[in-house]
Amino acid sequence: MPINPKIFHKLRANWSVLTVYERFEQIFSIAISFVIMVVIVLAFGSFLSHVVNLLEIKIIDINNRTFSTIFGSIMSLLIALEFNHTIFHSIKHRGQIVRVKTVVLIAILVIAREFVLLDTGNIHSATVLAYAISAVCLGVVYYILDVRERIGQDE
Repeated sequence: MPINPKIFHKLRANWSVLTVYERFEQIFSIAISFVIMVVIVLAFGSFLSHVVNLLEIKIIDINNRTFSTIFGSIMSLLIALEFNHTIFHSIKHRGQIVRVKTVVLIAILVIAREFVLLDTGNIHSATVLAYAISAVCLGVVYYILDVRERIGQDE
């Protein structure tokens, strides 16, 4: 998502009507967004380096651990991108800092990532059950928030 300079112009134009706390939120949201952008770029560089190393040694048969590491890195990048998009959206729309529904969705993605990275040989069944219960509970919360949002739009 390219950064649109109009967003910063809009922020400057609305600056006088913002409360002190809203200004505080905006400043720190922008700072956090830029820090996350740097982390995403560094993580992507690390990911590319890992993939290039795999190509250099010409691994044809990728083992489960290597596949999990690569896929986990991809999911981590997607989670970070979504989280940064959420923060950037809050800056753009001067609304609540982050939407609960989006945070729940990000939490579901994090648990899905954990399922991908599970080492089935060294994990206790209670841990798997805890992840599963967490995923179901977050799914129910997401569903409730979605229904509530749709009902609010119909009124």
